[in-house]
Amino acid sequence: MNKSKIILLLLSVIALSTSCQSKKVDKRPNILFCIADDVSFIHTSINGTAELSTPNFDRVANSGVLFNNAYCNVSSCAPSRASILTGKNIWELEEGGLLFGGLKKEYPTFSTTLKDIGYATGYSGKGYMPARLKEPYQTEPLAPEFNKIRNKVPQFMSNKDYAGNFDEFLSKKDKDAPFFFWYGSHEAHRKYNPGIGVKSGKDISKIKVPGFLPDNDLVRSDMADYYYEIEWFDAHLGRMIKSLEAAGELENTIIIVTADNGMPFPRAKSTCYDYGTHMPLAICWGDKIKGGAKVDDFVSFTDFSPTLLEALGLEAPEGTTGKSFLDVLFSGKSGQVDASRDRVFTALERHAYCRPEGLGYPIRTIRKGDWLFIINFEPGRYPAGNADFNSVHQGFYGEIDAGATRTYLIENKDNDSVKYYADLSLKRRPAVELFNVKEDPYNLHNLASEEKYTELCKDLKTELFEYLKETGDPRIVGESPWDNYPYYFKGLEEKHLKPIGQRDN
Repeated sequence: MNKSKIILLLLSVIALSTSCQSKKVDKRPNILFCIADDVSFIHTSINGTAELSTPNFDRVANSGVLFNNAYCNVSSCAPSRASILTGKNIWELEEGGLLFGGLKKEYPTFSTTLKDIGYATGYSGKGYMPARLKEPYQTEPLAPEFNKIRNKVPQFMSNKDYAGNFDEFLSKKDKDAPFFFWYGSHEAHRKYNPGIGVKSGKDISKIKVPGFLPDNDLVRSDMADYYYEIEWFDAHLGRMIKSLEAAGELENTIIIVTADNGMPFPRAKSTCYDYGTHMPLAICWGDKIKGGAKVDDFVSFTDFSPTLLEALGLEAPEGTTGKSFLDVLFSGKSGQVDASRDRVFTALERHAYCRPEGLGYPIRTIRKGDWLFIINFEPGRYPAGNADFNSVHQGFYGEIDAGATRTYLIENKDNDSVKYYADLSLKRRPAVELFNVKEDPYNLHNLASEEKYTELCKDLKTELFEYLKETGDPRIVGESPWDNYPYYFKGLEEKHLKPIGQRDN
């Protein structure tokens, strides 16, 4: 070997040594991503919800930032998580935009990126599910799984000891490696243990029922059961925070607490109304984020991936749609921090298999300022599913999760005292809807047909369609590829797993 080659080799060794030393000095943060199942934005105690106690969510919010306008991209479990992991809208993810679909390998996830750069990764509870985890789809967008530790629990609740499994993860990982852990609670997803909320001491007379549901003891008790499960999620969050404190890792851990979509009640989950897409969100990161801020900037779930990657000094993959809001987190300010963050976009294609031939209910929205503008692309279809189509996933009216409130609406839909609420959820909707969310938080009064809002509707539609065109939504050119994507639900007859064009007549 000649002298020049020897010198180059020595320089390379020195550079590598310097690089390794610098990585040890500049310690990357841990990430604990905590996501409840089916919880609407208002349902935390810091937001003033009576008969609900979430001290650990509140602690994260008080230690960091509480977001008043965080929105999931779609009010449906797996596609919502797909938008988080990829930073893309559901119409950019093909089958990944559906509940029982699958996420193709061509769409990179930030969790895989973290694993590739040396992060210890794992999850407990629900990962990216329910979705197909076989070729040609991604088999492990969140991995490895830590669900072995189980506990005795009330009926119909998950017996996974999420916090215990987090402790196992911490004990098994390389002590010098930063970590990313996904805590995906099964709560507050139905099925509920009937009456457990009341039995736990909740006074249902103090529970506030959203204006789109009948206000009676049955619905209030159903909501009390829902609250009980939110508190279950929060209790495990508290145990995880204590484990971080004990391990000396709390100050260097980004903690994100949110939910995948809205409450599993009629006119909430699997809709694009505010109680379906408006999410609780609190984020803290030791002393790097000033505590006690309450931010009004609009944040989309597509923004999580680029934000976390930027926090690690990494660039988002080419084609990422979401935008980092790290500057908002670091600002220390409350109110509107970034004036450009005044809007988000939400959508829906197919949630449950609840219409003939598995057809969905396509929606696109823009939520801007005080306004929610909705386009229902197929207003001739039933938004809650067909009354005479028995979905193996959720039964009749299968777009709504089965439970006490849904049963009450269906059984009493023709009664004078209930018909108004049943119609809100079960009847067809107009092609265009407009709501002033500030004045009408339950989205009950459609203003789209009023003459004085004609120009506003025109402007919002233009802005929405420009964004859909910019991001390549097939709907904007009259295409609906989702009609031909399989529905991979275990237990369905084989014909339901085939694209529509391949089904037997």
